[in-house]
Amino acid sequence: MKPIIYITTLALTTLLLSACGNDASLQKYIVEKQNDNDFITLDLPSSLILTENNNLNEEQLMAVKSIKKVNILALQLKEDNRARYEVEKERIKTILSGDKYETLMKYGSNDMGATLLFTGDVDAINELIIFASDEEKGFGLFRVIGDKMNPSQVVKLMDNVNSNSFDFSFLKGFGAVLN
Repeated sequence: MKPIIYITTLALTTLLLSACGNDASLQKYIVEKQNDNDFITLDLPSSLILTENNNLNEEQLMAVKSIKKVNILALQLKEDNRARYEVEKERIKTILSGDKYETLMKYGSNDMGATLLFTGDVDAINELIIFASDEEKGFGLFRVIGDKMNPSQVVKLMDNVNSNSFDFSFLKGFGAVLN
């Protein structure tokens, strides 16, 4: 009887330890860097986008409502942090190379590039990630967390964001920090 209890206890312990593994995740990485003075971080709830100054059509409004929040993380490249920049960039690439993330698009050259990834289904994205790096300026990581985001709606929303009609007044302080 005791061997059964021992085997059961061992099996449950092994199961619990494997479930609590220390897998690197993008969320853990961003949280870890929030108190690091070398990084610039910003968490934006979607409610900041829904201002009266942004005239959104019905489709764009649906896209914004499918977004819960946006995490932004940046590391500015300076003369004294090139080694750290390379280490952190590789850490992010390792996290994003996991099975969880599907690549939508890659763009770039030797000195700069961007990768667009997602989690969820192609027609119902739960997380959209943009990782961009520039060998002169640094890197930026944008994590858009949502609930069944429609990619075509998000693209149309981004077109509106790129136009002069979108109000970014809520980001004034953040822009000053980046320069």
